[in-house]
Amino acid sequence: MNRLIYFTIVFLAAVLTGCSKTDYLLYNDIARVQLTDTATLNSTFVYKAGNILRDTVYIQVNTIGQMADHDRPVKLVQVNEPNELHPAVPGLHYVAMDDPSLKELMVIKANTVTTMVPVVLLRDASLKNSSYRLRLELAANDQFGLGEVQKRTRAIRFSDMLERFFSWRLDGTAAPAYNSFGKYSTRKHQFMIETLGLQIDETWYQSIVAAGAVTHYANFMKDALKTFNADPAHIADGTAPLRESNAVGSPTVTFP
Repeated sequence: MNRLIYFTIVFLAAVLTGCSKTDYLLYNDIARVQLTDTATLNSTFVYKAGNILRDTVYIQVNTIGQMADHDRPVKLVQVNEPNELHPAVPGLHYVAMDDPSLKELMVIKANTVTTMVPVVLLRDASLKNSSYRLRLELAANDQFGLGEVQKRTRAIRFSDMLERFFSWRLDGTAAPAYNSFGKYSTRKHQFMIETLGLQIDETWYQSIVAAGAVTHYANFMKDALKTFNADPAHIADGTAPLRESNAVGSPTVTFP
């Protein structure tokens, strides 16, 4: 019996060791790249002056393996999901990732292990009517293989309209702004902007978090909505109660 237990332990140890060596070789045999964050980025031109025709967002790329004493280019390519609505068009909605103007910026610098790759968005008129999606994926080149499968792709959703910001990226408790301000709608977002006279975006949200003022603003907006809905002028012109859209039967805007 003891001998059986001994051989079982030896066997399991060998299997585990073999797996560890396999995983190690898989990601350490050559230099590889992967992304730090794969959550969808949201961006909008709506707050920018009309003469601002470009904006830049950044995607962090990390390396696996040894540093090098020379610059090493990284490669990102656009990939579209089947039947994807409004995929971004290179040259129209963004500067193509292989554009010569970006070549010197698409590198892991010598003696470093990370970089922030710029994605240059273009303010086309079509962004006024629809949100576009740019899905970028790391690609292998002569300097780098690829890291973990789940850390290779990131999407950017952008427009010239109000967009969700990261802390309000979904209607669920995983998005902290949802816990304070409830279900997102562009009408609610616009109401907050008009009421507070501020640019309501990720920077604003992080500033009220840092100031410990999230509950204050949540209560302020709740009271402001009550005042708006009770205003006889708003009731008379049909704008009260405030609704999420102009569609018949649209839900009313609420704050928790």
